[in-house]
Amino acid sequence: MSGYDLSALNVMVIDDNVHMLRIVKTIFHAMAISRVRYLSNAKDAYAELRRAQPDIIITDWEMKPVNGLEFTRQLRSKGGYYSRVPIILLTGHTEYERVMEAIQSGVSDVLAKPVSIEILYRRLCRIVDISAVSGADDDNDDEYIDIG
Repeated sequence: MSGYDLSALNVMVIDDNVHMLRIVKTIFHAMAISRVRYLSNAKDAYAELRRAQPDIIITDWEMKPVNGLEFTRQLRSKGGYYSRVPIILLTGHTEYERVMEAIQSGVSDVLAKPVSIEILYRRLCRIVDISAVSGADDDNDDEYIDIG
């Protein structure tokens, strides 16, 4: 792995599987990404998003009571920052129809489990490239949006 220093990224990871959170934490540690908030459900993620705006959100598909797709749909419907923040969906469901459903729900990328450090690194680099080109910084990000 070379190219980007991703250590300054601010990331939110949402997964109700403690084992998967540990795997992702190990991967981020290897990448020197330390500004990560690990959450076990969408409710906690909504509360955290009222306080901070991460650069990237990584969420699992299969969670209860709100799964990763529903979380993404709700977030995207709020507009502003919430419609643009990159969201990576982790899933064991890699069938074409399921991936298309995820993309249509608003996820930026889909990663198959088990996730590897190389693949996650490449996807993060791609998102950083896209964000840099799109000029994602917007003056309207300071407004408060209730994401309920």
